[in-house]
Amino acid sequence: MTRARPLLGTVVSLQVHLGDGNAQRVAHAIAEAFSAMAHISRVMSAHDAHSDLGRLAQAKGGDVLTLDAQTVYVMRAAQHWVKASGGAFNPCGAAQTLSRLKLRPGLTGDARGGLNDMEILGDTTVRLAQAVKLDLGGIAKGYAVDCAIEVLLAHGVRDALVNAGGDMRAIGQRKWPVDVRHAQRTLTDASLERVRHIQQRAMATSVAGQLNPEFVPARALHEPKWRSVTVQADTCLVADVLTKWALQSSLLCPSLNQALRMNRGRMWRSR
Repeated sequence: MTRARPLLGTVVSLQVHLGDGNAQRVAHAIAEAFSAMAHISRVMSAHDAHSDLGRLAQAKGGDVLTLDAQTVYVMRAAQHWVKASGGAFNPCGAAQTLSRLKLRPGLTGDARGGLNDMEILGDTTVRLAQAVKLDLGGIAKGYAVDCAIEVLLAHGVRDALVNAGGDMRAIGQRKWPVDVRHAQRTLTDASLERVRHIQQRAMATSVAGQLNPEFVPARALHEPKWRSVTVQADTCLVADVLTKWALQSSLLCPSLNQALRMNRGRMWRSR
């Protein structure tokens, strides 16, 4: 059974292998998974001034905000990956640049804060030293895919693929065919030819330069070192983040390679 909806700025498809499952039960599970992803899209939208991200951008120093628990979870993850990547993954820098280009209309005002200006007090509350513009596009889509998978599992689905515009995750024993195409491919990603399916893994692909005008490198005056990156990892959130980091890292980056090992990751890059 396959269903698709426009969500998260792309078209999201859910494919479930019915097996001996009840079609009505599976259809309900798929609907619930779409609902979970739509919720994440709403609360973490950088296009809606009333979303959690819009409220963060309009806050004042000292404000304590109550946010959706999933927003706070992703913010915690973002803080971790900003530190781990040495700033290569930088949702605040991306937000500043993209809002200045009028590409993030929900992030209004003159907020200049960073992730260090947000103190997470609990599962749903944060205190701000100053207002913060935050674009979670580089991590929230992968997180939404993971959440959809968790919903499907909770409803008894065992074999499924969730694909959000190239950010995907598969569960079960079924091998789902994939076709990953990199821009201006070179010998550095020739091994990608062997990746013809995905099974019990997550995968994400990101591109830079003119192919993706919304990609914002950590150092605005420098071109990304790579044009395309694909990462396989245990979760789609991690795969999504690592692609953004890998686009800007050197050929041999010890901290990136360590992160890949810790998450059972594989990576392919093209210039």
